[in-house]
Amino acid sequence: MGTRNLTVVVHNKEAKIASYGQFDGYPDSLGLKLIKFYSNPENTKNLKEILPKVRLWNDKDQKLQDEFLESIGCTNGILNEKQKEAFKKRYPFRYRERYGKLTEGQILEVLLEFAHLDELTTIDAYDFASDSLFCEWAYVIDYDKNTFEVYKGLNTSGISEEDRFYSLYDGENDYYPVKIIATFPLNNLPDENEFLLQCLKQ
Repeated sequence: MGTRNLTVVVHNKEAKIASYGQFDGYPDSLGLKLIKFYSNPENTKNLKEILPKVRLWNDKDQKLQDEFLESIGCTNGILNEKQKEAFKKRYPFRYRERYGKLTEGQILEVLLEFAHLDELTTIDAYDFASDSLFCEWAYVIDYDKNTFEVYKGLNTSGISEEDRFYSLYDGENDYYPVKIIATFPLNNLPDENEFLLQCLKQ
């Protein structure tokens, strides 16, 4: 089901992952997938270890990629088979992220698959949290606070300076950024039933 969503991972006060999802953003779908992933201590530990070399894609990255695409003869953004192989060789993780048809939440598993790379740059969809008419659910894993946070869309009740996404509000939209509805300790996550109870009672 088309339930747009956002998955954010924060480490050292910096968003390292801000992954947009088009489908299945509800707590009983993406939420449970993330709970299951982080309920495995090995996943939590392994992801934390590679986060120092993970960062969000930026304008400089885009410029370098555009220049590379032009150098291999791709001027319209559509890669032929030969160009795909060249792109995959130059940008192995980005190729997987862009063309791998990832399901919601799968970006975390894919990052672990590419842990051997020196640097991992992920698509930056952080600003999607700004308009909760479109961003229906968001999940923030904050390693600094050791928290797993759940945010809900359709927020017309306002937002305060203490809210994580306060800085994204432009002051003009009737819909504010997504609003936090539940917080769980990352090292003591609830079982599935308790998680859904806390998220869906709002």
